[in-house]
Formats: sequence, C-alpha cells, structure tokens
Amino acid sequence: MEKIAIGVDIGTTQTKAVAFRANGTVQASAYVRYPLIQETEGMAEQDVEQIFQAVIMCIQQVVSDVQPLEISLISFSTAMHGLIVMDKNNQPLTRVITWADNRAEKYAEELKDTSLGKMMYQNTGLPMHPMTPFHKIRWLKQEFPEIYEQAEKFIGMKEYVFYRLFDQYITDISTASGTGFLNIHDLIWDQQALAEMGITKEQLPLLVTPTHQLIGLGAQWLEQLGITAKTVFVLGGADGPLSNLGLGAIEKGTATLTVGTSGAVRYIVEQPCTHPQAETFCCVLDENYWVIGGATSNGAGIFDWACETLLKEAQTEAREARKNPYDAVMNRVMETSAGAKGLMFHPYLLGERAPLWDAEAAGGFIGLKRNHDDKLMMRAVIEGICLNLKRILTELEELGGSVREIRATGGFADSKGFKQVMADVFGYTLSLTESVEASALGAVMLGWQSLGIISDLKTACEKVEIYEVVEPDKENYEIYQQIYPLFITTQQQLSASYHQLAKLRADLE
Repeated sequence: MEKIAIGVDIGTTQTKAVAFRANGTVQASAYVRYPLIQETEGMAEQDVEQIFQAVIMCIQQVVSDVQPLEISLISFSTAMHGLIVMDKNNQPLTRVITWADNRAEKYAEELKDTSLGKMMYQNTGLPMHPMTPFHKIRWLKQEFPEIYEQAEKFIGMKEYVFYRLFDQYITDISTASGTGFLNIHDLIWDQQALAEMGITKEQLPLLVTPTHQLIGLGAQWLEQLGITAKTVFVLGGADGPLSNLGLGAIEKGTATLTVGTSGAVRYIVEQPCTHPQAETFCCVLDENYWVIGGATSNGAGIFDWACETLLKEAQTEAREARKNPYDAVMNRVMETSAGAKGLMFHPYLLGERAPLWDAEAAGGFIGLKRNHDDKLMMRAVIEGICLNLKRILTELEELGGSVREIRATGGFADSKGFKQVMADVFGYTLSLTESVEASALGAVMLGWQSLGIISDLKTACEKVEIYEVVEPDKENYEIYQQIYPLFITTQQQLSASYHQLAKLRADLE
C-alpha cells in the first residue's frame, strides 16, 4: 500500500498540513488561521496555545482525509525568528513574539554599525534587525527584566510543539539559524552571541540536523492524531530554506522568488556567504547547503493597500459584477506603458528588511506630476515592489553567481499582469511550479531523505514540475534597466531622512 508523507508548515498567519504522495503530488491539505495580536505600537504577537492547537487540528484533518493510507512520516516547516520564553515549570512567560514585532528596534540599531554588530552578522548571517530573537531578548532584558530573570528556556513555536509532543527541547540547525545565536560556519550555538546576551547554551534547545527523527509518541497523542507508532516525526527546517527546496531550486543558477504579503528572493549555495555591507542574510538548509537571500516586508500587502487607496472604485465594480477585483485592477494597469511615464514608487510602507534593514524606512512616490493618474500610480507601485526585489537579487548574484532561472510562487503568481511585470523588471525567465505548498513539500523531502526513500536532495528536486514559464519582454526590460539605477540612487538619498521623518510623525501624533 502506498504511504503518505505529511508536511506541517507553521506560518505567521496560519498553519497548514499537506499530505503528499510518493510522486510529490498533494493528496489532501488542511489549514487553520490565527490572528496577530497588536495591542501596542510595534507589537506582533500570537497565542502559543492557539497555534499549538492549530497544528494538532491540521494533522488530525489530513490524517482523516487520507485514511486508510498509512502515514510514513510527519515533517515540519516553521516561520523564522519567533521567540517564546519558558519558565522553570515549562510554562510560557510570553506569547509568540513573531518576526514582525519591531519593539526591539532601538537595540538592533545600537549594534548595526558597531564592530560587535558586524562580527555578529559575519558569525550568524543575520543583519542587525529587531526581527531576530537575539535582539528580542536584549529588549526583554532591558525593558522586562522580570521575564528575563525567570527565563529557563528561549525557544520558538516549533520547539514548543516538539516539547509538548515529546517532552524535549530540541531544534534543527535550519530553524536555529533564524535566531541570531547559531554560528553558520560551525553549526553550533555562537559563543559570542551567548556571552553578549548573558545566557548559556543550556537555555537554548538541543541542536540537531533537519533529518533528525523522533519516535515514541505517547499513546494519548497517537490516538488524538489518528496515527500509529510506525509514523516517524522529523524535525525539518525553516520555511524560507524549505521553500527553495520545495520549489526544486537547489541547482546553481536557480533562484527563488516568493511574493505573498511580504516577499523574498533566495539562492542556495554550498558554503556560507555573507554580504560586505550586511544587506543579505545567510541561513542554513542542512549540513551541506546554505540559503542566501533577502526578505522584504513590502510585497503584495502593499499592492492590497494601493488597490484600496488608488483604484477602489474598480474593485467595487468588479465585486458587484462578481468578478475578481484584483484582475480588474491589473487590467487597468496593463493598459499603461512600462515605466509609468517616469513615476517611481518606493514601497517601504512597513519599514524594510532587505535591502535596507531599517524599521523606520518610509514609502513615497518620486517624480509625481499632474499627468500621472491613478492607473499610472498603481503601475508605479507594482514596479516599485519588483524593483526592490531586483535589488535583492542583484546582491545575491554578486555573492552566489549569475542566475539563469527564477522559480516563483506566492499570491502574485495568480496575476498574469503582475508576473509579466516581474519578469520584465528582472530580465529573467520566471518558472511557476506545480506545488504551491513549497515549504511543506520541502519539509517532506527532508523526511524522505531521513527515511532513506531518496538518496539526496537533488534527487528530490526532480519531483518538482514546472507548469508555466513567463519570458521577459525585451523592450520593457530595457526600460527598466534605465529606471533601476535611478531607483537605487533615490533610495539611498531618501534613506538619510527616514529617522527624521519617524520623529516628525511621532511628534505630530
């Protein structure tokens, strides 16, 4: 009888469980959404128990859906950079403080241009930014010392799940590389980071490889999940690196592009690579592969804002006609010409991670004139999102070598117009894969490797099939090649004013 492998993807807005057949196709899937808690400025937290129950419910659902097929393995992907503080009684002292929480910004800024900050980046591969647990712990230590002093363990959401299921604090080196505490060269907890924070490696989970197996799940959990003792649990990795794997982008020259609410460009390399100006990250996939990249905070979420702000009427008309409102917007945008008649948009409405690493970064239209209408402004917004991602890709090529193909996924892939603009700006072929559940599939690939079903990850990538190819328009690409240097120049000029603007906003509020 065919066996099913389940990939569980614990994301920022939802948890998914996806059941895969041996050929990599999806047999069943389930998801549970949960909210971000944002009670104060900069806060972005989530309820620990709510996410844990979402994991249990998703596994239960897909197990039920694929019965009577046997579940060979359950492997995990998780959103990076989350922090939970546990006390000596193994109870959470905090919610999940997610990557989107900016309250540690002050402490990240203090280190950004220092020799210590530069050394930390070279050791851990992560720029000085409030997203990482390293800076979140610095923030807690200074502003919530009662929590810091009670802390027995500093963990993330996946580690909490495995503690609840197996009574062990354990993490894989891929997930650990998102904490700011892992030395990406030696693949051990970094002594400099630990010393700076005044904590010991015993306060962090035990480090293992992403293919590490756990068996012996308690009878009550076996019954609740609907599985047998034969099912193997595999640690898996972090969602970003696993997305590359699930998209089949492990060969040199193949990058990945993900554009959902946020966005990211990533590139797999065979040794750690850091950027001389700390503009990119370097995280771990497994013992043999690293992922360099840049994650932008400003992806399709900015597109949503622009739709509501600039072309709300077009969306309303589409909804009344029972048509897709986003298609209506893109149809109007594609009536305009590349370059938006000289109008540019910097998409930093949510601050920015790569390439600026500045939580106070702000957005803006550059070159706005009276002849620019709402359609041209909308086009400039889309082009700005794409140009920002192009800058990240350019940095990665300097580190990891030339790109030949980009494997793309995310909500933007549903829009013909958005895909074409992206290909035109990048000047590369965009390849869309059959699997939209890339991180979950990547986790399953690690599981197959762990069980010896596949010999290596390159073999696993052969299961990934391309269903669409988008070629760049040569004329439009030439236009964007003319715009791109000006986009970078104005970006650099305006960045000097971001913190003054932030102070002005605070004063006026």
